[in-house]
Amino acid sequence: MIISFFLAAATAEKTSTYIIHMDLSAKPLPFPDHRSWFSTTLTSVITDKKPRIIYAYTDSVHGFSAVLTNSELQRLKDKPGYVSFTKDLPVKLHTTFSPQFIGLNSASGTWPVSNYGAGTVIGIIDTGIWSDSPSFHDDGVGSVPSKWKGACQFNSSSLCNKKLIGARVFNQGLFANNPDLRGTKIGQYSSPHDTIGHGTHVAAIAAGNHVKNASYFSYAQGTASGVAPYAHIAIYKAAWEEGIYASDVIAAIDQAIRDGVDVISLSLGLSSEDDDDSDGLGLENDPIAVASFAAIQKGVFVVASGGNDGPYYWSLINGAPWIMTVGAGTIGRQFQGTLTLGNGVSFNFPSLFPGDFPSVQYPVTYIESCKAGNKTLANIIVVCYENVNIGSKLQEAKSTGAAAVVLVTNKLLTEQDTVEYQFPVAFISSEHREAIKSYTLSNINNATARLEFRKTVIGTKPAPEVDVYSSRGPFTSFPQILKPDIIAPGTLILSAWPPVKPVAGTTARPLLSGFNLLTGTSMAAPHVAGVAALIKQVHPKWSPSAIKSAIMTTALTLDNPLAVGAGHVSTNSVLNPGLIYDTSPQDFINFLCHNAKQSRKLINIITRSNLSYACKNPSPYLNYPSIIAYFTSDQNGPKIFQRTLTNVGETKRRSYNVSVRGLNGLNVVVEPKRLMFSEKNEKLSYTVRLESPRALQENVVYGLVSWFDEDDAKSEVRCSVVATSLVQES
Repeated sequence: MIISFFLAAATAEKTSTYIIHMDLSAKPLPFPDHRSWFSTTLTSVITDKKPRIIYAYTDSVHGFSAVLTNSELQRLKDKPGYVSFTKDLPVKLHTTFSPQFIGLNSASGTWPVSNYGAGTVIGIIDTGIWSDSPSFHDDGVGSVPSKWKGACQFNSSSLCNKKLIGARVFNQGLFANNPDLRGTKIGQYSSPHDTIGHGTHVAAIAAGNHVKNASYFSYAQGTASGVAPYAHIAIYKAAWEEGIYASDVIAAIDQAIRDGVDVISLSLGLSSEDDDDSDGLGLENDPIAVASFAAIQKGVFVVASGGNDGPYYWSLINGAPWIMTVGAGTIGRQFQGTLTLGNGVSFNFPSLFPGDFPSVQYPVTYIESCKAGNKTLANIIVVCYENVNIGSKLQEAKSTGAAAVVLVTNKLLTEQDTVEYQFPVAFISSEHREAIKSYTLSNINNATARLEFRKTVIGTKPAPEVDVYSSRGPFTSFPQILKPDIIAPGTLILSAWPPVKPVAGTTARPLLSGFNLLTGTSMAAPHVAGVAALIKQVHPKWSPSAIKSAIMTTALTLDNPLAVGAGHVSTNSVLNPGLIYDTSPQDFINFLCHNAKQSRKLINIITRSNLSYACKNPSPYLNYPSIIAYFTSDQNGPKIFQRTLTNVGETKRRSYNVSVRGLNGLNVVVEPKRLMFSEKNEKLSYTVRLESPRALQENVVYGLVSWFDEDDAKSEVRCSVVATSLVQES
């Protein structure tokens, strides 16, 4: 009877398929490779059957997948190098979301029409690239373009392929400013390999190839893809752990132009604080602005991040009018955990905790202000309330041996704020304090709770919206143009990462992954670089300004253009905008020449000629796809703007009617009110007159001047307009 009972128990134990995350740095030296180590580890926990690894992973995740019983899984947790497990749940094929969020899909629209950016080259100026990442494999990518003149400066040229077609290093500025580096460590500064991670992440956002089963420890799981997955990548390493120097950045842009890139993506920039001149950083002293003008003269589209110093006005950088300046927004995705009390009441909380935590009921105890003293609370979930010394209080609660900590707090924390805490902790809003406290104190001897992590929630609202850190305009050095131009996904974006660079953990036990979640306008800019490559593939003769116009006039409109520009990038109509605001390099110069006294030095630098020669046709107007007007105490008269639209629609004869929305409190007159195009590439102009009969009731008033196609009511060409009384502080 006893024997049959044990036999029944043994045969009844269920098995499941698990993905096991391992710390490769813990691999003992005797093992020749990771697979043999994984196999031996698996063999040691399985006794009644032949162990079999389903997959051994080294890039998308570090570890392996195998079929295990629960008891075998528990034994595996005690093995050296074990990090966590993920149950292998059924999934459907979908992107890690940001390309989908801006309107891209494989079935129809911009991706298939543009052949995923095939044949275009995106130059990334950053910290280098991890060439072995699966995001840079070249399956499906076409041949290297015949125009390409780049080089592969890895120790082995085999590290480049049809996806990664160029990799160069720029370090002379680094050595000049840090002479001690040249003698002792020159070898490590000669490779384009990314030792920081930023460049790898940015490059894969712009043009990473498809990678299945990508995730950050099972958060954001799906198929990773860049915006232009069949575009080529050229990396220019000009950013180092010891610093970034303008001389190296200029040299990188210069080389990228010569190599033959179509798009340059910059997720770096200078701020006014870097300039010793009390007048601030003028464009003439901004190497990115100067070098980027040379790029657009050669037809290269330049996109740059606007900075992470929001939410303050006048905080934006990289705002030269010939650069596409990008802010950052949210994408309607949250990473969560769930606390479920023994009475069934549950609470969601932000979390990116990478480890595994048993989804079982634990005893719960409430400790006011986390003052645990010398108590031992092993295998108990500690609940406490604290708003001030969160870090130290959590450590105090953890020191009791608690299984996990639930911290109720007034502080508004995001998922990224939770990364630094490398043990199970749930940050719960103080609005739930009484419900949690009441349950735990009224059930002192039998209160329980369950914690679950690694939840990805899609479709959270409001989204998209500009995130708080994204820098706001106006641009200090050139306030005559509305900036930023656009926002794009920038918050917690999953992308490729060097697998030797820790993404979390501690110095003693770092956690490694082939993908990471990062936040910033650095992540937003390469999204737009990818969109530009898609447009360039379909319209190879379009100028950088034409591409910028297509992106801006088809954007999803949002509130406050000084934060979002034209709105959030959308690819739904970007290949067929109908009308564009085109601008030549000479048009920029003519606009600068209108204020030649203030722009004398910049004009000399970018035209390489004297003022009298360069400024033969000064103009008070720049044909930009947005408008900003200042109504201040010394500028309160009417403001007039002229714009010119070019018909790029497939139908030659087309008529558009104007519509004005928003701009409350202003008198707005647009003439003419109808534009009738009779042929493709025809140009027609209109004027906008803005008048404020009294002082602006708000610092920023905004709206749209839109042109609607008479034959297609859904076809709208939008121009964001801002009226403001903001004055730059001296």
